[in-house]
Amino acid sequence: MYADTNLRFTLVMAGGSVAGAALGGLLLGVFSDLVLIPALAVVLLVSAVKLARHD
Repeated sequence: MYADTNLRFTLVMAGGSVAGAALGGLLLGVFSDLVLIPALAVVLLVSAVKLARHD
């Protein structure tokens, strides 16, 4: 049971990483770095808090 939970968590994290990389690549041509870098910082901070709370 623990392995299933761990695998599911890993797949969700990997899927989010791939989707975020693709979306970020597309947005790079639309928005300037002055917008994207602070937005990325916020996303990473929220992700870190969620990961810290994960049991």
